[in-house]
Amino acid sequence: MIPEHITLAEAAKTLNLGPRKMIQALKNRKVIDQYRLPNWRYTQQGFFKVETKSFNHPVRGLQHSAKTLVTPAGLEFLRKEFAEQIEMEKAS
Repeated sequence: MIPEHITLAEAAKTLNLGPRKMIQALKNRKVIDQYRLPNWRYTQQGFFKVETKSFNHPVRGLQHSAKTLVTPAGLEFLRKEFAEQIEMEKAS
């Protein structure tokens, strides 16, 4: 079964791109911020979903975390954004 939402690293692997390079390129293009959270407009367009969780840390108390997930529409968006790099990978 194919999951509906995948992580940024899984999306990079699906597109045959290096995860670090893809994530850095998304930061440079202002698609995601330094915390790897998507720009609001890309979330509104349905390309990304942010999954939040809370956990109780033994010293710091209640902590929150957020993870960016890529939707099927987001995977297609990334495929178009990185089409040139994907073609270069196929050629080599």
